[in-house]
Formats: sequence, C-alpha cells, structure tokens
Amino acid sequence: MNTMKTYFKTFLAVAAVIIFVGGTVMAQTEEANQVKEQNRNQNQVATAVKEQSKEQNRYRVNEQQQAMIQEMRQNAKILRDEFKASLTEEQLAILENTELTMQERMEALKETLTEEQLELLDCNLEGIKEQRREMRGEMAKQQRNEHRKEVKNSVGEGGNRKGKGNGNGI
Repeated sequence: MNTMKTYFKTFLAVAAVIIFVGGTVMAQTEEANQVKEQNRNQNQVATAVKEQSKEQNRYRVNEQQQAMIQEMRQNAKILRDEFKASLTEEQLAILENTELTMQERMEALKETLTEEQLELLDCNLEGIKEQRREMRGEMAKQQRNEHRKEVKNSVGEGGNRKGKGNGNGI
C-alpha cells in the first residue's frame, strides 16, 4: 500500500510537471504567435507607407523643374522690384496704406499709373504668364497639383506662404 501511495504521489507530481510545462509551452506559443502577428501588421503598414511614398514621389517636382520654379520666382521678384522702383512716393503710400483692402489699394494705384508704368506692368505680366506657360509644358498635371499642395501647406512667418506674392508684378 505504501508503494502505491508513493507511485500515486509520483504520478501526481509528474502529471503536475507535465501540465505546468505544457501550459508554459502553450503560453510561449501564444506569445510567439502574438509577436508574429504584430510583426506581420508592422510589415503591412511599412509596405503600405512605402507604396504611398512611391506614389507621392512619382508626381514630385524634379530638380530641373524646381530650378525652373525658382528662376520664375526670382524673375517675378526682379520685375516686381523694377516696377516698384518706377513708383512715386505717392503711389508707394497707396500700396502701404493698410486701412485699404488689397483690392482697394490696387484700384487706387491703377488710377495713378502713368502710360510708361502701365506698359512696364503689362510687359511684366506677359513675361510672367509666358514663364508659367513654359512651366506647364514641363510639368505633368499631377506634378502641378502636388506642387500646389506643397506651396499651399508651406507656412512661413506670420502665417503667410513662404513664396508669397501672386506673381502679378506688384
């Protein structure tokens, strides 16, 4: 009888160890499965991000186009400065009058422009329009849209666009 109790105790101890080990193995397997699932999800997210990035970059403006845009901006700035240099103190005061809206300032300024200033302004505007037409020919529609989004989302000091100015020579 004693022997049977010993065997029974041993059997229970072995069964407990087997159950404990089995439970540990199952827990480790479940944990390993969770880690695999997390890795799989991370890989899917990374792949989706790469694909989205590829799609966005496909329509990004290349270096040559970016150089053309910078040249356009520089030319517009030169033309604007040239036009402003032709303005009288009275005309500059109209432009700097913050009590008027931009539209009101432009209307008031137009009334004071001389024939030479109007010709200079027309020439400047035509030059800018020609550059824009050339640029449109160089860029795909998707690239133009992507570039517009970037310009719209870029914010400089005071909440203004970094490349502020509408390219109209004023």
